[in-house]
Amino acid sequence: MSTNDGDYFLKLSKSRKTTYEFSERKIKESDIKKILETGRWSPSCSNTQPWHFIVIKNKDTIKQLIMTANYGDFHTDPALIIALVLLRDECSGEGYSCFRGKDSSIYDSYMSIGMASLTMALEAKDLAIDSCILTPSQDIVKKILKVKKEDAVPLLVGFGYQDKKAFQKKRERKELSEITSYESFGGRNE
Repeated sequence: MSTNDGDYFLKLSKSRKTTYEFSERKIKESDIKKILETGRWSPSCSNTQPWHFIVIKNKDTIKQLIMTANYGDFHTDPALIIALVLLRDECSGEGYSCFRGKDSSIYDSYMSIGMASLTMALEAKDLAIDSCILTPSQDIVKKILKVKKEDAVPLLVGFGYQDKKAFQKKRERKELSEITSYESFGGRNE
């Protein structure tokens, strides 16, 4: 994909998909650093950057982590996992909220983690590295990774290269007209 192409980001977004079966191929350290750097520069509520990234390369630990995740048993093990930890101390409001806002509450912090995971997955795709984003069981994942009780691990992102014979779900999306309104819910563009 060319960065001079006006549709570059749309093409990159369309090409990112969940990978279910990974090959044994390792990821270069320089690529891991680029992936982490995009996570570091992701948007966060009030610029709190309420995250800590744990890079896991140990095969036994990866296997344990994959099995803690919802739908993890449908995946073969990636070359590495980055666990996104939501740090309670970086969130000033109640629960895990970034600020004391009554409407946004804890959601902003979790959205920040989601944005970091997506930017990392998109950077990986730009580097021709595949990914899967998984939600782990909190009690188990925190124990495996030695994360403090008050912190959370909302997401695990597996990175690697898709096996050539991998299963792939059919990728479908609803039409824009089905999911878009103008000016109010259900409003039509006339």
